[in-house]
Amino acid sequence: RTPSGTDTGAMTPERRKWYDSNSSQDTLATLIGASASLAKPAQPQSDHKRPKPPHKRAHSMAGRLSQILKQEEMRVKVHIAGTLARQEFILKLCRALMLYGAPTHRLEEYLTMTSRALEIEAQFLYIPGCMIISFDDTETHTTAVKLVRLAQGIDLGRLKDVHRIYKEVLHDVIGMEEATGQLDELMGKKPKFHPWLRVLVFGITSLTAAPFSFSARLIDLPICFFFGCLVGTMQLILAPLSPLYSNVLEVSATVIVSFLARAFGSIRGGDLFCFSALAQGGIVMLLPGYMFLSSSLELQARAIVPGSIRIVYGIVYSLLLGFGITIGAALYGLMDQNATSNLTCANPIPGLYAFTFVPFFVLCISILYQSKWKQMPIMVVIAFAGYVVNYFSSLRFPTSPQIASGFGAFAVGTLANLYSRFRHGVAAAILVPAIFTQVPGGLASNGGLLSGLQVANEINNATNAINGTAANIEASTNPNYVVFNVASSMIQIAIGITVGLFMSALVVYPLGKRRSGLFS
Repeated sequence: RTPSGTDTGAMTPERRKWYDSNSSQDTLATLIGASASLAKPAQPQSDHKRPKPPHKRAHSMAGRLSQILKQEEMRVKVHIAGTLARQEFILKLCRALMLYGAPTHRLEEYLTMTSRALEIEAQFLYIPGCMIISFDDTETHTTAVKLVRLAQGIDLGRLKDVHRIYKEVLHDVIGMEEATGQLDELMGKKPKFHPWLRVLVFGITSLTAAPFSFSARLIDLPICFFFGCLVGTMQLILAPLSPLYSNVLEVSATVIVSFLARAFGSIRGGDLFCFSALAQGGIVMLLPGYMFLSSSLELQARAIVPGSIRIVYGIVYSLLLGFGITIGAALYGLMDQNATSNLTCANPIPGLYAFTFVPFFVLCISILYQSKWKQMPIMVVIAFAGYVVNYFSSLRFPTSPQIASGFGAFAVGTLANLYSRFRHGVAAAILVPAIFTQVPGGLASNGGLLSGLQVANEINNATNAINGTAANIEASTNPNYVVFNVASSMIQIAIGITVGLFMSALVVYPLGKRRSGLFS
């Protein structure tokens, strides 16, 4: 309405209220019929009433039972599908952890915690290169045994990604399907660095390790680079092409490097190049330090089966290295009666100046093991700190390099675990380059590698005696036992590093971790 009270066509008609509408005729008729029925209860009901359906009790019971069976079958199918999906995730997680270098002495712990979080009954038994998994299901009364077997490797970048997926699953951040898809995508990626680039990095690794570990001089560095590239080509290019050659890789590489190192070291009577630095620096990436470290950690963690297997293999591997050095040096000794037998380097680079090569060595190790770029700064810092502790400890304990290695390992382990605790990183990935800085220097201090030269001299009936070494090798030692110095030196250093790492983990994590395993 307008203010004047007249109707206009532009106004919208108001909606009628529910109480203004007329009652339904059907409702009124229903009420009348109900009243009549109540007034005459004896009157029979009208014929238009709907008849009852016939009662079929037997058919209804059969249908109800069939429905219950179908529901139970569907529930079992859903349960089995969910169980199989979780078991498949555990298998892929196990494969990724073994493939990318997770700490082997805690593999069973990681998988046990994962199975508990996923409510899967499982048992795990680890053997080097193989994981035996037994899945049990009490609801369906079934058991499945799986065998995960693959060649173990080290990929520090992808190990960090696997650790992230592992943590997110344990803390219910992502679902099972998403986690499985991420693992599939991660394992399908190509290596970050091309093999030929890694061959060049092999050479730079030998070049940077020789000054601070083997007392090399500046004139020795180009030869060390050449030897490193040669070993890298054998290991990364030739060995994958021929399984037969991969079985003799270590022996062939040490024979060639030892032969060439003694040849270069004998120029000008041994005054131009240093034989010991060339021989040890060229094979630095073949040293089984990480292998002995893993075996010592497993034995310390009461993992008797994998620890025993790995340490026996490490001893045999070390004997192969010592045998290769002996053969190479002896072959050149047959060709040159004036071949050098000098095991020390004259006028080496001073120790404090050799510190400058440590960060570059750690950077090369990080590239060889496929680290992420953002991981490398903290790796360099922790490894450099550990080497400084090792260096000054070796000055205090010159005859016990395993003690210096233990102090250095305690330093790097404490720093890496603190970084993992406060920055949520992966301590195991941070520790690997730092451990590699501890092994070569300790082995050189023991003189284990070059003990094979004494055997070579006795084979050649050399008249010139060996001129001084840091190792205590007596001239009357039986040649058949000198080669064992390589293995014994490795074991001593690995034990020192093991004690340091376990003590550092105890200091930072005195009560362990509640929900997830300690990646250290």
